[in-house]
Amino acid sequence: MSLLNVVVWGLGNHAKNRILPTLAAIDGVDLLGVCSRNGDAVAESAKQWGCYGWSSPEEMLSHPDLDIVYIATPIGLHFRMAEQALKAGKHVWCEKPLTCDYRETQNLIAVAEENSKVLTESFMYLHHPQFKRVKQFVDESRKVNSIICRFGIPDLAVPGFRNDPKLCGGALWDVASYTTSALLALFPEQQVEVLFSEVVQNVDSSVDREGRTVLRFSNGVTAYLEWAIGVAYKNEIDLWSTDGSLFTNKIFSKKAGYQPKYYLRDPNGNMHIEQGEECEQFTEMFHHFVEMMDDEDKIALEREAILRRAKLLDDIVTF
Repeated sequence: MSLLNVVVWGLGNHAKNRILPTLAAIDGVDLLGVCSRNGDAVAESAKQWGCYGWSSPEEMLSHPDLDIVYIATPIGLHFRMAEQALKAGKHVWCEKPLTCDYRETQNLIAVAEENSKVLTESFMYLHHPQFKRVKQFVDESRKVNSIICRFGIPDLAVPGFRNDPKLCGGALWDVASYTTSALLALFPEQQVEVLFSEVVQNVDSSVDREGRTVLRFSNGVTAYLEWAIGVAYKNEIDLWSTDGSLFTNKIFSKKAGYQPKYYLRDPNGNMHIEQGEECEQFTEMFHHFVEMMDDEDKIALEREAILRRAKLLDDIVTF
């Protein structure tokens, strides 16, 4: 496979602190440039990483060497930007969630297929050994009874788009998308039904601040998911099976070098702690994306997973 030239479109703190350094360091990818309407940010990042810088998306997308656009902008901008990039003949790797509208997600999948382009959604935690250990527990259990998954964060000093409904701000899209994607990845072959759902918007807030849902999978597993913004930090998953149980912390967001722990109980409730493996999950995600580029089966599986995630969030919203 030849070197893949990538441009990062959007230069917020997440892109500058996690995405750009990771892309600049991995094999198989060359950081061709950056693009943003913020000219100062473009100039700074282009100088730091020794790459091109554009303030015009049209100029960026017309570059003959560009293969992939990584979209790192607020959620509400993803659809328009991804559609523009795909129609310009570029592959798209996009921050999660791809959109906040199931029909828009369907449209982007159709555009990617029509143009024979790869479209991915960046749930980085799925590629960390920690999540793979959780999946192993599920696969090796005779029967999983239930799962509890929570993700909540305190109010951010600079919330940015998260308080803007026009940009798909709110707890559902920002944090519930993690919890729902986790459950679907643990049971990829199962149908899922929403038994209960509430998405709560406080009187003094322009966006939803918390929510919870109860899901039932066709294999009988029940899942309780809870998410919030403006609460004490929680980021965890707890599984209960006929064989025992597993709890682990920081399943979604974690710093590079984080070493997970797994709190495992046997059928009699006796606990032991298992040490996990350190890993940079963004690096693992990008390696997966690179390997996907020439693999039609993986490309198709990613499209199916994107649609499944979008449909479940839509079901939760419309319950």
